[in-house]
Amino acid sequence: MKTSVVAYVHAIVLASAGALVGLYLLGPSVNPELLGGAAWLVGVAFVGTVIRYRVQGSTFGTVSFVPYLSAFVLYPSWSTVALVGAGSLLSELMKPKPALKRIFNVGQTVLAGASSIVVYLCLGGKALQVDPAFHGLPHISAVVVFLLINTLAVAVAIGIAESKSILRLWYEGNVAGIAYDIFSIAAVYGFARAYVDWDVWGVGVLCALVWGMRNMYQSKHQLETTNKELLGLFVQTVEFRDPYTSGHSQRVRRFSRIIAEVVGLSAKEIEMVSKAALLHDVGKIHEIFAPILMKPGRLTSEERAIMELHPIKSAELVAKISELQDIVPAVRHHHENWDGSGYPDQLKGKDIPLGSRIIMFADTIDAMTTDRPYRKALGEVEVRAELVKFRGIQFDPQICDALLSSTEFNRLFNSADNGRVHSLTQILELVRKRVKTPAVA
Repeated sequence: MKTSVVAYVHAIVLASAGALVGLYLLGPSVNPELLGGAAWLVGVAFVGTVIRYRVQGSTFGTVSFVPYLSAFVLYPSWSTVALVGAGSLLSELMKPKPALKRIFNVGQTVLAGASSIVVYLCLGGKALQVDPAFHGLPHISAVVVFLLINTLAVAVAIGIAESKSILRLWYEGNVAGIAYDIFSIAAVYGFARAYVDWDVWGVGVLCALVWGMRNMYQSKHQLETTNKELLGLFVQTVEFRDPYTSGHSQRVRRFSRIIAEVVGLSAKEIEMVSKAALLHDVGKIHEIFAPILMKPGRLTSEERAIMELHPIKSAELVAKISELQDIVPAVRHHHENWDGSGYPDQLKGKDIPLGSRIIMFADTIDAMTTDRPYRKALGEVEVRAELVKFRGIQFDPQICDALLSSTEFNRLFNSADNGRVHSLTQILELVRKRVKTPAVA
């Protein structure tokens, strides 16, 4: 495991301590009456961490950042940041997780909080308990700075651990939730005003709002997870018919994601290609393919003609799902060759959808790197030679050149690389397991 990840976590902790000390030097005095309001909001944030929601696997999410930010604008002081740090630490200690994860979470919260308060004060922001009016520039800037530092800190940790582009990781991890972040700007002010206007009675209202926000985020993640699991189950059902392609669609999806990254597609485009790759062979569930898929030997010309219908059947099935209309062309044309000799429509060159061209690479590479009854799997050198041989014939020459010249090419031959970004929780969990597992000679 890279010691750079551990070093980075410690650097975050040192930076957070430095930021807190700096904020103290800017204004060391504390108003206990104003701090009391911040304390109530920290309590609301604690409730938010207790009722956390599952995002995926061992990764959980909370909505505690909204009341934390509200506490910062309610009373922008070093004492509020210290109080938030203490509340964050208490919340971390309540859940079983690696110590490094706890340290990182508390450190990044303190660092982001201290930074947002500095920005808030420098832009003329005042404690809402003194001036409850909404001051747009300092308020919005403070929220943006907090979210930026918080999310960027996670992206840097993952980038160091997985040797990936930090900016790309940050973009991919946050672009989908931009609408929720915009909503949080208003929510932060609303939480703070609820306490200013209703005092302690507002705390009950805030707890109800936290519960509602938690359910909103959880429903979003549960729906996404359920949809992915249903698609995976459907694909696995199809592959049960062919003993030689078990796991084929999952591997093609993994390869497609890597290739899509190499050619510089956006996070949204990569996700679309990924879905198309996963579903590219679902048409094989049709009964006309069953006897052919179970045949142990080579296919006759008639059987091959029937099998060439499967992209059409796959596209027809995918088209039945309204949310997948955008990937239908990529599914239908994943067997089209660059020179126009493919099927089902003999498309040529850039008339072939980009997603289809990417899947063509992934599909072929999986076929070459999988053991078959008539040959053993090919290695990296042999696969490279085959791609060069059919460059401009079967494969898009630009994608071929980009892939073969990329340092990412060897990822295609690493079965441990699933083509996805690990969360920080998953990375630190791996750290914990590796530290506890003795080396075996």
